Amino acid sequence: MIKRRRLVVLFILVALFVMFMNESARYSYCSDVRRKIDLFTSKVQFDGKGINQSSDAFQPQELVRLYALVTYNDAPIPNMLVAFQVNNQVNTFLNMTIIGVNWTDYDGVATFSFRIPWPSEDAEQIIFGKWFAVATVDIGGEVVMDTLTFQVGWLLQVTNMDILNGEHLQQTNFLRGDTIIFNLTIKNIALTPKNAIIAIDAKDSADFPIMHEEKAGVFPPGETVIQIASQISTTAHIGEVTVFATPYTASPEHEGVPYSPPFVSKFNLIVIEKIQYYLTVRTEPLGVAVIHGEGWYDKGTNSTPLVAPDYVLIQEDIRYKFCYWDVDGVPWTGNPITIFMDKNHTATAHYSLQFYLKVISPYGNVSGGGWHDANETAYVSLDVGVINHGNGTRRVFTSWSGDASGENYTESNPIFIDEPKTVFANWKTQYLLTVGVYPVNLSQRPMRNPAGEETNVANCWWYDVDVNVSLFAPPISGYDFNYWEVDGIARTAGVYQITVCMDAPHVANAYYSSRITGWFIPEWFYWLLLLVLILLISLLSVFAYRKIRRKSKTEKEAFYRGWTAWYYGYDLRGKIRKS
Repeated sequence: MIKRRRLVVLFILVALFVMFMNESARYSYCSDVRRKIDLFTSKVQFDGKGINQSSDAFQPQELVRLYALVTYNDAPIPNMLVAFQVNNQVNTFLNMTIIGVNWTDYDGVATFSFRIPWPSEDAEQIIFGKWFAVATVDIGGEVVMDTLTFQVGWLLQVTNMDILNGEHLQQTNFLRGDTIIFNLTIKNIALTPKNAIIAIDAKDSADFPIMHEEKAGVFPPGETVIQIASQISTTAHIGEVTVFATPYTASPEHEGVPYSPPFVSKFNLIVIEKIQYYLTVRTEPLGVAVIHGEGWYDKGTNSTPLVAPDYVLIQEDIRYKFCYWDVDGVPWTGNPITIFMDKNHTATAHYSLQFYLKVISPYGNVSGGGWHDANETAYVSLDVGVINHGNGTRRVFTSWSGDASGENYTESNPIFIDEPKTVFANWKTQYLLTVGVYPVNLSQRPMRNPAGEETNVANCWWYDVDVNVSLFAPPISGYDFNYWEVDGIARTAGVYQITVCMDAPHVANAYYSSRITGWFIPEWFYWLLLLVLILLISLLSVFAYRKIRRKSKTEKEAFYRGWTAWYYGYDLRGKIRKS
């Protein structure tokens, strides 16, 4: 009895569907908001939940799972019979209606599944396009419904292919070895991005594979343009070449399957008799450098740029310097150069041999050193010949040596550059000797030997390092010479002549004292007077000693005489003095 009732209900629902489709039912869903049915698919993110929504796309022969959620006051209703109907896009070939029913489960959800068909004829015209689905249910005597739409087609498909040459221009005829570029339009009908591998395969007129390229990408909804470059095999057969562009879920080597059939295009592989000219590239002298660009070129084309290195280092102090190009003996300006190939050409890069002139000087700034062409004449110079350090020390240029000669710091003698050269600037060290006299008002000055080099400062002279300078303090009328003082240290008194070694700057002063006016007393007189005084003191000492001895003896004798008289004047026993 229950089965018969269910069959009757099913018949009524099917009849309602037919009425809805043929007579355009008066409503799409019940106005009673308490009674609801929501039709959606298994496509996550874009499943079509909600009233009259769209779902993400499906591809041919894909399994479609429809879900209908039946609620009353937003509470799920189990054991409700739901009718499903799905229609393809209206077309002139075949219009299909897919019908099914199912009961809602404990969660109030009824399901219905079917697979997108693929007819044997006119499949794309019948299947592709927007599909329409509707679900109806009777809730408390009122029929409610929800609709859902979704696209059916190739989810990812190459819709166009333009064949370009290496300069990105459209072309239909190519030569063996040519660069070829495929400009592809990829269409994604889904509502989510798709990862894909786009594969290019080409077969020549003999059906031999001559090309295979792959490019991975993520393709958003809508159309995307990509380019894949390749090169035509030099062994391909002349004739028509067929190209297949196929989107795969993964690389075919990793079991990827196509999203859609390949897009097919063609181009022609032809042979053209080419006229070519040879470009010879060399250097003068031969073998100085390797310059790329020599070889065969098509008539009327430009050679690759010929770039000659500016310098070619042979060793640290020998090099070649680029001078100029000549083409077929005619000098050209510029580097690099490009040659128009209208005949055979010879391009020669001319170089000059250079040697390095090294100039070494511990002081001053040198000029004239550096790289010089072979067999030229060079000169070296210094900006200064004397450097005063301001502390009584200076450096004086003396000469050029090594591979140069001359004693003029502003310019050496000529240097012939026939090999690497090294020049040394020789300097000597000089110290300042300052000679003074005290009192400073003395007009006569000490004498020097050697005389030294004059300075612009009074009483100062320059001497080469380690020179011994003799200084002599002359006798000066009315003055007595006392001693020499060198760098604040007094030398032996009365020594008129001293020697100063110029191992550093020195200051030497001669000290005099003014002589007392009167008779002239020679110096030996003072020595004699000193001896007389010593003799006199010695005699006085002897006389005093003898006198003291004599007095002491007299006093001793007097003592003994007094003692005897006293002794015999007393009676020692009775202590009575005898009269």
